[in-house]
Amino acid sequence: MNIEIFEDIILNTVLIVFPILVYLVLVCYKNDINKNYNNLLLSIALISSLYLCLRFGIIDGNSKVLLFCNIPIVIALMKKKSLLGVLLALINILYCFFIYKNICLIVTIKYLTYFILYLCARKRNLSTESFILSIAVLQGFFLSFEYFFKDLNLTLNSFIELIILVFIYYFISFVILYIFKIIEKVRELNKSIELLEKDKMIKESLFKLTHEIKNPLAVIKGYLDMFNIDNKEKSLKYLNIIREEANRSLNIITDFLEFNKIKIVKTEIDLNLLLEDVYDSFKIILNRKNIKLIYNDREDEEIYFDGDYERLKQVLINVLKNSVEAIKDKGKVEISSNIYKRHIDIIIEDDGIGMSEDTLKQLKTMFFTTKLNGSGLGVCLSNEIIKAHNGELIYTSKEGVGTKVTIRLPK
Repeated sequence: MNIEIFEDIILNTVLIVFPILVYLVLVCYKNDINKNYNNLLLSIALISSLYLCLRFGIIDGNSKVLLFCNIPIVIALMKKKSLLGVLLALINILYCFFIYKNICLIVTIKYLTYFILYLCARKRNLSTESFILSIAVLQGFFLSFEYFFKDLNLTLNSFIELIILVFIYYFISFVILYIFKIIEKVRELNKSIELLEKDKMIKESLFKLTHEIKNPLAVIKGYLDMFNIDNKEKSLKYLNIIREEANRSLNIITDFLEFNKIKIVKTEIDLNLLLEDVYDSFKIILNRKNIKLIYNDREDEEIYFDGDYERLKQVLINVLKNSVEAIKDKGKVEISSNIYKRHIDIIIEDDGIGMSEDTLKQLKTMFFTTKLNGSGLGVCLSNEIIKAHNGELIYTSKEGVGTKVTIRLPK
């Protein structure tokens, strides 16, 4: 085997393997790829491999390296993508028809034999190794015809070259399919880990939920034990506390149920209409509390984006409620928006007590709260709603200065 053929083999190996490796790395680290998208990526990878091999791999008319153009076809068949295999085979046949007419018939017969072998392998449940070995033997048989057409006297060197080419073909095919198997196992392992993490999260959430409900129930039980019908004044006081704690328990359960069944129904939303709706809802309440509400509207601009109106309103109300509760006396809350090419920022700022860095880090954690009667689900729920919109909920705060909340949504 001369050095030129050896260099061609290395080049074709790289051209064949590179798109397939890109595909494998992508599917390995992206567990959320659905079946249709996965099939599309595999098709693109195999077609790209074949194209690169045909376009850049065959140098100075060396038709021997056409052997490597069969690897994408073998992979397609082993992945049970028979239609993709037929397409790749047709591309190869057409290429041979225009470039190597003398071997076009042999190539056509070879692919027909491939598909017959593939159907037999499926019926008999042949292993990957057995199928590739059978293909390699067939490939060696058909490749020998090219040598005979080129030189009727098949020399020992030509025979050794033939064996080496077939062995390399078998080895590359086997290694690629072996990597496929490893990636599939890694994906299954990742899915198992995800399920375990979800199971762990559910158990932790239920534990925290029971703990959060236990506190108000303990308070209710305590006051019921002290309840005395004869003492009306104390009884009325106890009833108010019992009612508040019961409402708190219901709020925790309601928030938890909402958190676990977030459903987004997107429609076209007028940003100005959404912000005005929220502004009108809070204006009277804030005036009563001596809190100034500033709304920087954009009436001169028509701004539309896709989202769930009610869910986004819920988020804005949650954020505004937190802002109001952070202001002790005579403060201000400002609502504004910034429009960018690819996203919209809705900004809510207050000059309340602010938050420490430790609080900011835990803010989006389920059941974390700094309020005496808070459920610890408001910010967490709001964050999940914004994430469902492919957006981002950003908090920046400084103790004694105030808090700025940026709701970033795609346009």
